[in-house]
Amino acid sequence: MFENACQGVAQMFGKDKTTQEKEQSDTATFTFDSNYVYPSLYDEADSMLQVALLIYSITDLRILAKRENTKLKDPERILSLPLSFGTCLQMIQENVDVIKEEFGDDDHAMTMSALQSIQQRYDSAALSSSTNKSQWWNPLKQGGSESIEVQQVAPTLVAYGDEKPDSELVYAVGFDPIKKRVTVAFRGSVTPSDFLTDACISLNHQPNPVKDVEESQSDTIGLHHGFYEYLLKPGTKGGENKYTEIMRHVATLFEDPEKQKDYKLYVTGHSLGGALATLFSLHAAASALTDSSNNIPTPVTCVSVASPRVGESTFQSAFRLLEERGALRHLRIANDKDPVTLMPKSSGKKIWSMLSPVSYLAFKAADKDFEDKETYRHTGIKLKLRKREEGNTKEPYEIGYSGAAKAKEEENPEKSKVSSKIFSFKENDIPGVVFHFGNTYCEHLVGVKDELTNMGLSLNELYKEKALATK
Repeated sequence: MFENACQGVAQMFGKDKTTQEKEQSDTATFTFDSNYVYPSLYDEADSMLQVALLIYSITDLRILAKRENTKLKDPERILSLPLSFGTCLQMIQENVDVIKEEFGDDDHAMTMSALQSIQQRYDSAALSSSTNKSQWWNPLKQGGSESIEVQQVAPTLVAYGDEKPDSELVYAVGFDPIKKRVTVAFRGSVTPSDFLTDACISLNHQPNPVKDVEESQSDTIGLHHGFYEYLLKPGTKGGENKYTEIMRHVATLFEDPEKQKDYKLYVTGHSLGGALATLFSLHAAASALTDSSNNIPTPVTCVSVASPRVGESTFQSAFRLLEERGALRHLRIANDKDPVTLMPKSSGKKIWSMLSPVSYLAFKAADKDFEDKETYRHTGIKLKLRKREEGNTKEPYEIGYSGAAKAKEEENPEKSKVSSKIFSFKENDIPGVVFHFGNTYCEHLVGVKDELTNMGLSLNELYKEKALATK
């Protein structure tokens, strides 16, 4: 009776529940918290790219530190938390030769490329003056080309999830008192288990976390099965999943009134780490809107690097809804010709239908939208980078919005040569894999620094320009 009375009141004013929801959706404007000072597009991309790569080398140090008779200098220091960002960088520099000796083979190409990018950045900073203002190297105070003094005001690591680095995802949680950020970083593909996760391209349909935000949303969303297993699958004997474990650390940091008022949550990762960051940020932002006990301020910002696709159209729609409501921002950085960012294209079910005409007809008869529902889609604002080369008339960067339902998905020009199942980052397995490496991303991003900086671009403005135009 009470529900009927409420509906009657709404109808008296000419608006039923469905109409109200539609109007709420129509007025969504991708407006984000104006009280927070957001960095420029370049600074946001640059700082998160470095964090996404740094987690590879910190994880290597921690693995070596746990070994008996390790060759690391002061191994206990890298395992002690909390740990300043500057100390992490210092330990990487002190133990570069040990890391290369232990992990410098073909099977660790990704970790070596990350280490190379860190060394290049370090060398560049060492050559600059003592007034160097590089945001990435603010934690280090230059004391000459050969000595470094660590400033403990630097960003700080407070949690590290690497109990089983060979079989489970690896994550880090920290905070930055200067940039006012709490950051979650995921390590990318390194181990055989990581590659098997990448290869599980079937869709796993899970409850839609934004269904309570807007009733017109699908009841479920289709996720890459491998990424779901790594992040959202319940632990053994019904234990908590990795998402819940990480969120406990994040929520603890935001219990501090200052952080809840002045900080924002950032999530990042490279390769597999970028996919996990995308999936994590969707659930974190949805929880911030729907869970009254959640203390995390919005928007949540995801900066993914070299990420494969994570879900299909219902996942993309849920992601866009959170962007429209100002709860989620996503900058997706992708190198031109990076084959991993163009994968997977279709689910295993769709691939099977292509091989079997009978199966295709059966799937199509059961659901006329079968093909669209079995196609993976990207999300967020795309920053596509190209190498600046003589004779190349294409711009060194391209910006677009991937969250629109009609957004054109890029094809892999080498698709006939690239398998959907990757078991190493070797040129023989993935043609063009050099474009996926961290040091290549650093090179390409630095190559467009002047253009992006001079244009004064910001991620929030790009949402207004690119995403709003697709409504």
